[in-house]
Amino acid sequence: MASIAPHLVRIYLLISILASMGCTDQDTNNIQQVEDTLTIAQDLIPLMLRGINLGNTLEPDDEGGWNNGPALEYYFDDYKSAGFTCVRIPVKWGAHTLDYPPYTVDPDWMNRVDQVVSWGLARNLYIILNAHHESWIKEDYSESNIHRFETIWSQIAESFSHKSDKLLFEMINEPHGLTAEQVDDLNARVLPIIRVNNPTRIVIYSGHEWSAIDQMMSASILDDDYLMAYWHSYDPWSFAGEGQGTWGTTADINDIVSMFKEAGDWSAANNIPVMISEFGAVQACDYNSRMRHYATYVEEALRNNIPFQVWDDGGWFRIYEREDRTWPEVKDILIYAHPEGPTNLEINVGSNKLKISWRNRTTENDRIFIQRKVGDASFEEIAELGGIADEFEDNGLSAGVLYTYRILARIDSNKFYHSYPIRGGVQ
Repeated sequence: MASIAPHLVRIYLLISILASMGCTDQDTNNIQQVEDTLTIAQDLIPLMLRGINLGNTLEPDDEGGWNNGPALEYYFDDYKSAGFTCVRIPVKWGAHTLDYPPYTVDPDWMNRVDQVVSWGLARNLYIILNAHHESWIKEDYSESNIHRFETIWSQIAESFSHKSDKLLFEMINEPHGLTAEQVDDLNARVLPIIRVNNPTRIVIYSGHEWSAIDQMMSASILDDDYLMAYWHSYDPWSFAGEGQGTWGTTADINDIVSMFKEAGDWSAANNIPVMISEFGAVQACDYNSRMRHYATYVEEALRNNIPFQVWDDGGWFRIYEREDRTWPEVKDILIYAHPEGPTNLEINVGSNKLKISWRNRTTENDRIFIQRKVGDASFEEIAELGGIADEFEDNGLSAGVLYTYRILARIDSNKFYHSYPIRGGVQ
């Protein structure tokens, strides 16, 4: 007989406990206590859906050695207030570890990583800690390097074993250079090392090369109830990574739709939650295409119940202006985009006017709000329409000025779905 999936065991056990307690005689705190004791990987999905990377920060050989300065505590205040629930913290360990036995991680570096992780956990954020840019083992999968990597993870696992369950471990990032068999071997070696001190902490794994979706799905699945899998996608690279051309045709969108459906189907078939822990498009991309690209990734992740962590490197893929503590409009896509929000925005240019059209994807819209920003100013509401409205004409505009619009669909007094923004100018 087939074994019962762990998340179903949890549901059956919860039901039986509540039945024996007599639900009508117990308050919600008792229910929450039962739920807390039964939490496994599947339960984290709705709690950590919308996430961001603290990229190009703890990955250089020396923190602050690339395009960003050292991490600061207020970043996590801003992540939290923006609406993110998960922060992935890429960390390079090899540059801070002896390259001979006993392969000791520099205590100062361990304490610094602990400090940054603790900033996130103190704000009730889910935190993903990984091994990032460890080129030494990717280029030389020798017994000595394997032992060094195992010893590094043994130290990480012990040092962070007392942390909240909101801390997740990701074994290795994008192991480009290792074969599929080597990555399977590495995953199988590291997981039991972590489990010595962290028997129920969620551990995240993936496949070889750049951790693309096919590589994630072809990796060996370990026998463990507390696993998640990840993949990365900057597809299509010519657009998202190099800024060439435009993006947003039906075929373009269908490629992304198919990728997320494939990931969701694989997750359901194997009872392993999946996440997309890196995606994005460089700022050099065509603006309207870039906004649609981000929105498509977010909407399809949500549609398939897949948590995401957008790539933010403070550079070409920048999301958060760290020094200014401001957020360009990509943040609002990441936080407020929804599969039932307004989409298919088009902008038609006229003489001193712009006509904006869109497609509504739900009949639950209560009202439609049009927001506009002029040049680099902030968005301001300029019109309120009925819930079925699907076009708006903005008149009396000036040539030589860029106008950016977005549509907010109000579902109820507390819920708004944002469209991605669209930009244009008049004749």
